[in-house]
Amino acid sequence: MSSFSSILSFSVLLALTQAHGVILGAQGIKGSPESVGFQVNPELARNCTSISPCQQDTTIIRDQEIIDNVVNECGRTELAGNIDIGENTENALAAGAVTQVQSGTQMIVTIHQVNADGAGPYTCDLVEAGNNGIITQNLTVEDNVPGVNGLSQAKFQDFNIKVNMPDNFTCTGSSAGNVCTVRCRNNAQAGPFGGCFPVQQVDVTPNVNTAANIPSAQSLEKITAQVAQNQKDLPAAIAAVQNAGSDQALQNSAAVSSLLKQTITSSVAPTLTVDVATGVATTAAATSSAAAKTNNGNGRKGNNGNNNANSNANSRQGKGNNVSNNERRRRSLFIA
Repeated sequence: MSSFSSILSFSVLLALTQAHGVILGAQGIKGSPESVGFQVNPELARNCTSISPCQQDTTIIRDQEIIDNVVNECGRTELAGNIDIGENTENALAAGAVTQVQSGTQMIVTIHQVNADGAGPYTCDLVEAGNNGIITQNLTVEDNVPGVNGLSQAKFQDFNIKVNMPDNFTCTGSSAGNVCTVRCRNNAQAGPFGGCFPVQQVDVTPNVNTAANIPSAQSLEKITAQVAQNQKDLPAAIAAVQNAGSDQALQNSAAVSSLLKQTITSSVAPTLTVDVATGVATTAAATSSAAAKTNNGNGRKGNNGNNNANSNANSRQGKGNNVSNNERRRRSLFIA
């Protein structure tokens, strides 16, 4: 009986996970660099449909997992777990892999449909602050991936969709101060599948943050709910981090990094001097301790799936008063 249950459970798992679509690239202004979907790995095969390796870097973006503090707004992959939006954006900037946009730019986004559940239609939205979790606008998509309810008979096939930037928007995210995050996903019940990528706005003055100009107010209700969720998550998160830090887990991580040739380009970060009166950073000097180098690995050693539950809270503590409205709008428009 237990053997039958195991087989049944495994078959259910296959049914839930055997699908996917991947954002291979996004091209904005002609001649600018191409962005790639966060955590998409060029070493993985694109001529197959199997769960491993063909689906391992597909992004799964589920609203309930975001609400439950399991992942950030860009979801997770089966190989790397939660996608840290800020970290992935900075990595892309350092590598010179962020496409450029301006008002009205029409981007060409290449989506690789692994198999049936990676089909269209895809919807896209925008986080103008980059990684504060607030969806500010929905984007128009043209020439969508064929499909109904995220399903079609296509497999291991690339589709180019057109995603239009709004006439009015202001990217303020990242260390550059002018980067937005674009998120695209389909409406497959096994997903939604899709991904996020950064875009750098060139027709705006880069934003300079001060502690005073960041909208950070939350309602008491939302703060209390977040604290309760964090307390609920903490024991499991601590146990997961401990397990992920075991010798065997570290060996597995190193093996995966080697197979996938995972590298991160690091750049020297400046040390800023903040004006006492205005709170604005006015001067900068390169740090001597942060020498530029290329690091092996994906920079997420010891993190998988739910391990990021508590760190995710920090990305949402800075949401403004309009968070509730954005969440309601997002759920009504995008939940599969």
